[in-house]
Parts: sequence; C-alpha cells; structure tokens
Amino acid sequence: MRDNFFKKQKLIIVILFESIVVGIVAGLFSVFYRYIISQMGIFRGTLYANFEFKTVLTLIFLAAIISLIIHYLLKLAPLSGGSGIPQIRGEILGKFDMNATPTLISKIIGGVLGNLMGFSLGREGPSIQMGGAGAKIIGKIMKRPPDEIKYMITAGASAGLAAAFNAPMAGCIFAMEELHKSFSKFVLLPALIASIIANYISFVLMGYDTSFSFAVKDSLPIKHMWVAILIGIFTGIIGVIFNKLIVKSQDFFKKLKKPIWKYIILMLVTIIVGYSFVEMTGGGHGLLEELAKEEFPLKYLLLILIIKLLFTTFCYGSGVQGGIFLPVLVIGGACGAMVFSLVGAKAGLEFYYVNFIILGMSGILASVVRSPILSIILVSEMTSTFEHLLGLSIVVLVAYYVAEVLKVDPIYETLFERQLKDKNLLETPERELGDYSVFEYGVNPVSNIVGKRLSEIDFPRHLIIISVERDNYEFVPIANDVIKSGDKLLVLAKSEYFLEIDKFFSKEL
Repeated sequence: MRDNFFKKQKLIIVILFESIVVGIVAGLFSVFYRYIISQMGIFRGTLYANFEFKTVLTLIFLAAIISLIIHYLLKLAPLSGGSGIPQIRGEILGKFDMNATPTLISKIIGGVLGNLMGFSLGREGPSIQMGGAGAKIIGKIMKRPPDEIKYMITAGASAGLAAAFNAPMAGCIFAMEELHKSFSKFVLLPALIASIIANYISFVLMGYDTSFSFAVKDSLPIKHMWVAILIGIFTGIIGVIFNKLIVKSQDFFKKLKKPIWKYIILMLVTIIVGYSFVEMTGGGHGLLEELAKEEFPLKYLLLILIIKLLFTTFCYGSGVQGGIFLPVLVIGGACGAMVFSLVGAKAGLEFYYVNFIILGMSGILASVVRSPILSIILVSEMTSTFEHLLGLSIVVLVAYYVAEVLKVDPIYETLFERQLKDKNLLETPERELGDYSVFEYGVNPVSNIVGKRLSEIDFPRHLIIISVERDNYEFVPIANDVIKSGDKLLVLAKSEYFLEIDKFFSKEL
C-alpha cells in the first residue's frame, strides 16, 4: 500500500510537470497562429479592395502559388488537412500516427495562406491539432511511454482550443466530451492544467479580452423562453444541413481525378466571393462582431446564412487546412438574428437582441458537433456571458434533439469514420505507438454491462480489466465481480482494438 501511495504521488507530480510544459508549448503555437491569422485578415481586405485588371491578375497569380504550396504541404503531411480534430481523436485511439513536425509546419503555413486567400475556415481546429502535435513532440523528446504521450496529446489539443478562444474550461470539457467521450482523471487533470497555462500565455501575449466584445446585459425573461426553443429548432435544422453539405462537398472534390481541378475550382469560387462579399471570407470573426453591434435587414441576414453555409462547407470539403468552429458560430449568429428580425420586435424584446445572437451560436454548435456541455461553456467563455445559462441550456438541448431526430451524425464522428475508410490513413505503425494502450472508461447507468459479472460480458476484443474504481476505492477485479453504475474501469488492450472497444463501452440498453 505504501509503495502504491508513493507511485501515485510521483505520477501526480509527473502529470503536473508535463501538463505545464504542454500548456506552454500549445499556448505559444496557438497565440502565434491567432496573431498571424488576424494580420492576414487585414492583408486580405486590401487584396479584394479594388476590382481592376492588375489586382485581379495579381490575385490569380497569388492563388496559383498558394495552391501549389498547399498541395505539397498536404502531400508532406496528409493528416494536416481539415480541422485536425478527427485526426487527434484517431491518434488517441491508436488509428492514426501523426508525423508531428511536418503536420505542425503544414498546419501553420497552409492555414495562414488559406486565410490570406479568403477560405471560410476558422483557427480553432488548426490550434487544436497544433497543440496535440506539439505535445507529441515534447513527449518524444522526454521519452515518455506511448500511453502517457496520448494523454499529453489530449492535453495539448485542449490547450490549443483554450488559447484560441480564451476559453480554458471549454478546452478541458472538449477533451472529455469530444476526444475521449468519457470522464477520467487521466484526461481531466492534464487537460485542465494545460488549458489554464495556455490561457495564461494568451492573456499575457494577446491581452485579457474575451474572444468577442459583445455580451449579454440581462438574461431573457422566463416567460420568453419560447424564443430559445424556436432558435433551437431553427439552428438544429441548419446544423443538420451543414453536416450534410460537408459530406456532399467532400464527395464532390473526391470525384475530381486531378488535384489541379480542385484548386482551380476552389480558388475561382473564393475570388468570386471575395470580390462580391469580402465580409464572408475568412473565419468570420469581424462579421459576427458586426452582427452583434447592429441589426441588419432580414434579406441580408438570409444572404449571410446562405453564403456562409455554402462557402464554408465548400472550403472544408476541399481538404485544405482550417477549422469550422468560427464559421459555424457566424452561421448560428445569423440564425439568431433572423429569429429576432421575425419575432423580436413584435414580442417587445428589442433590448435582448444580443441574447438572440448568442443563443444562435450555442444552438448551431450543439447541432453540428453534438457536444452540449461544450457548446454552452465555449460560447459563455467567448462572450463572458454566464447570466443566462438557462436559455443557453434550453437552446442547446432543443438543437441537439432536433439533430438526433433527423438522424444525422455529429460532424466529427462522420469525418472520423470517413477518414478511417481512406486506406492511406488506416495504417497504424504499432512499433511506435506501442502494442498495448491503457484507457479508462466510466460505466453509465444505462450501459449494457451494468449488473453483469465480468465473465458474462462479451467484449468485442481480448482485453484486460486492470482495475475497478468504486466509491473512491480501487481494486483488481476477478471474473465473478459484478459491474455497477459509476464504476471506472482501467482497460488494457492492443492499440488497434480501441476503436471497437470505445464503441462497445458507449453502447446503452
């Protein structure tokens, strides 16, 4: 017992040290990327300022150079395309093996150039993958075991999100709700420590301001909570359309046999959008700020919704480096503003215009990503709005269930499954990842293994239950031990089996 106590104490100290280092590295990469992206937004404005022969010719030449660079970057690091969130989850489950250094280079350069061009993609996905890649490099340098590196990658990804949006709690929740989909102290502690450190780095280098300057002054009156339900239904439907359009867009680009056609079409559409509606280019941070500052006509809001929806899914489907969180939040803000335009004034809610914007942001995120707690906390931290958690909770739950009823999978689950079908990404070099990994799973009350003896459970693969933690007491189980709700199981199995095992423990009655 005394030896186990000292081992646990040593592990806690090791986790603390590693998480601090990971938080610093992830924070620096995320802040650097955030700053460069902001500068690219300024340069982009000058690119599309004048529609003249010389400027158009310059833009076409620039588009050709950027296309060539992005193409070779994606060949150098195939796992650097898109947001990077499915790739991080695949890395944790032992399905992908990210070549960290090339991925970092590709993500930074490709994301910056794409933003300069005007792709409707955000910074959060790249920040998450850069944080995870940086953590993997640190883990290799420190010669940590494979299992420990995976937890470091989780912490790095969480820290990347925290620094990207000044949202440390959201970064921590992201690790549990989106990456691991379970609560574990091995996930919680590193993610929380790294997120706080990364957020501190962001505050020191970029200032103490929240991601958005707008916030709720007063919470929506209880008698008007029907507004949250209405916005939840609307954003739930739009989120489903968004997810379907991304899949359609990916299928479209996959049909193009030669890569050159992909870049010609992508750049042509981007230039047209840039000259027609320059405010629709980039992630959309400035556009969302403008939406919150003043009320726009319903027709213009509808235009924002349609163009941002189509242009974002089109850009993401091409496979270039960039995320979807920020563009999705813009779409959600437009949804909220549209609902306000239709019913706000008639219901005497002119004073609560910003509430509609923020409710729309949370609703669309819940519909697209299907992570309700993350949707509430992330938007609350980004807008420094904690006064109307009831309204946020209602809109998130409604949007979540609308998406579930319409039977469309969460976007990152869909993207992850589609990547697994790509033969080039299915290979798992076990020599580097290690033959075996350890994961911790919490047993839900409605899990199909509750009440069963270990000997009665038909696991999908051979695995070993190392320990069971119950009521703060940890023991090594035997075959006749019965699994109970709330148990935490420490599972040892081959890395290549954990996708199946992960799905098994997620099953319900």
